[in-house]
Amino acid sequence: MQCGNPDCRFRFPLDLEQFQGKVCPICGAMLTKTDPRLPQWTPPWRSGIFPELRLVLDNIRSAHNVGSIFRTSEGVGVTRLYLCGLTPSPEQNPAIAKTALGAQSRLDWQRHANCPDLCRQLKAEGFQLIALEALPQAVSLFDWKPGMSQKIALVLGSEPAGVDPALIAIADEVVYIPMTGEKSSLNVSVACGVALCALLTKY
Repeated sequence: MQCGNPDCRFRFPLDLEQFQGKVCPICGAMLTKTDPRLPQWTPPWRSGIFPELRLVLDNIRSAHNVGSIFRTSEGVGVTRLYLCGLTPSPEQNPAIAKTALGAQSRLDWQRHANCPDLCRQLKAEGFQLIALEALPQAVSLFDWKPGMSQKIALVLGSEPAGVDPALIAIADEVVYIPMTGEKSSLNVSVACGVALCALLTKY
């Protein structure tokens, strides 16, 4: 819809099945219908051989961030989420569902009180443990090269404390996302999406 007032011209999407508004919500002028919305399209599944990818969330307090990570993880094919320490679970905090949009019921997840214990167990099972953290010894996420293992566990830490030093000590690799602005890090759910997609391009 678009406002017919030449001094306003407010333009916005409107679901006519839900709302039959005829006037601009800003200036009150009459609205006119514009171009129909684009047809919905689901991209085809990527073909190829991908690693078994698991995600470890250690002490991520924000339920909205956790929900967003659930949604991203389900979309890119993460097989299991581990919710460690203070990280809330869907059954503990209903706010997760607001950003997960159903992914929380389709994705396998487990709670763990002690993240280093869990990560040692994952390494014993053959997972390559990758921590996402900006440290002097870290390598750029985009320069990272996968090892022989087809099983990867990506570790994300709390904001602003970062990844637990005990996890850094046992990680096989520490990677960071290069930044060019004054801010040196991304929101944890945004960083998660960048990291997961970047890791999958390596295969």
